[in-house]
Amino acid sequence: MALSEKPDEKITVFDPGTVLDAETQEVISRLSKLGVDDWDAEDVRRVSLQPKQVRSDSLPEKRSNGSDFPFVNKGQLDGVHSQGRVNSAVISSAYGGFSNVWGAQIMPFSAATFKGWPFGFSDMEEHYRTILGHIPFAGESDDLEEWFPLIGSPDPLPPLAPRTQMVLANYDRHRDRVRSTGITIGRARLAFSAPECQPCGLCMTGCPRSLIFSASHSFDRFRRSGRIDYHSGLLAVRVDQERDTAVVQARELSSGRIQRFTADRVFVGCGAIGTTRLILGSLGSDQPVHLSESAQFVLPMISMKPTPDPRTRREFTLNQFNMVIGRDEEGFDVSQIHFYPFNQAYYDALPGLLQHRAAAFATDRLLSRLTVGLGYLPSWASPKVRVTAQVSAAPDELPQITLTSEGFSEAKVRGKDVPPMLPDVIKRIRRAAPYLDLWPVTPQMLWSGAAKSYHFGGSFPHASEPDSGSATT
Repeated sequence: MALSEKPDEKITVFDPGTVLDAETQEVISRLSKLGVDDWDAEDVRRVSLQPKQVRSDSLPEKRSNGSDFPFVNKGQLDGVHSQGRVNSAVISSAYGGFSNVWGAQIMPFSAATFKGWPFGFSDMEEHYRTILGHIPFAGESDDLEEWFPLIGSPDPLPPLAPRTQMVLANYDRHRDRVRSTGITIGRARLAFSAPECQPCGLCMTGCPRSLIFSASHSFDRFRRSGRIDYHSGLLAVRVDQERDTAVVQARELSSGRIQRFTADRVFVGCGAIGTTRLILGSLGSDQPVHLSESAQFVLPMISMKPTPDPRTRREFTLNQFNMVIGRDEEGFDVSQIHFYPFNQAYYDALPGLLQHRAAAFATDRLLSRLTVGLGYLPSWASPKVRVTAQVSAAPDELPQITLTSEGFSEAKVRGKDVPPMLPDVIKRIRRAAPYLDLWPVTPQMLWSGAAKSYHFGGSFPHASEPDSGSATT
């Protein structure tokens, strides 16, 4: 983005560039021009396919407007292997990458997180502010600001679901008691165009009006203005330097032919694992590297007080409120849980018995009390992702890589192996449950495998002692 503002810089971008199929794009175009009440039911069904369960012990794989194009293998996943409960769909060929399916939650690091880094929050703040000025941003002032400053001037969120309103009201009513457990509650902060939102319940499967920010939006803008020369259908396989010239070799996905490009400088943005793979291959290194990851878990919550049947309402279904569980006084040793209102994935995840017509009475009462949180532990309290490369003898081939999880602890929650921080997080949530009317259902907690959170990085760490508790994520 900074380079795009320098008129004397010529910028060329190479990208696999996989996009949504033309037929689905036509459906989205139709929906975007109509009011929600005028949408065709078949069009809605087409673009609202729910996440696909790839494996039973992990989160399902999201879809974008009914398509798996962010995850489809166009060659970038050839030679990527995983062992055990490790996600292997870690490199995207999509135009805009995995930002096509992200949850749009956007918060700065706390000031304490920068301990051990060569720069601090004050150095980063101007860059946070600049980025927020280029993307849509919705959020509101609340207690989260104590550790996570509200930078810029966000738009207010759309109307919140009844359960969200109840939790926020309970928090305000019992604030001191909840805070004494180390828990802070606040509204979500989201990279989406809230003022234009017409709630339809499709946020989690793809907004028909493209209101949720994707990196593709920035590239669209740069391409329209002629600021970048964009080439799709190319996969980078090697970067080198010849004297003062940077060299990139890229494979044409359609023909397999290798193209060679030169430049003054090369910026590599292939995602955390894609970049690591490219650099290891370019260096001819088989040295294992470790990436930090903010490990992910799913925690259902039950409330005693019901809301009206959530299936009868149209909501915006992105994350609506955040729970921050702090174990210190400065916002360093922190876990976050993002809570989502009802969407169709709730119902689809119920046991088959509860989806039967005979169980309608019980199902109605369950859904009126159910909230689901998607939680993350800090990277220093999470297992690491180990990347091992088998360097190819061919100069135009990416190395084979194997992903494994390291540092998994012996701590347990309901018989499930989890990092040692998580039992304390659950304990604090239970202590706050009577005041928030949010009771954790730990038997149904799902602990995601390694590399599944997509909150990973740091193979080339910024911290002076990356293994001491300050590695980048």
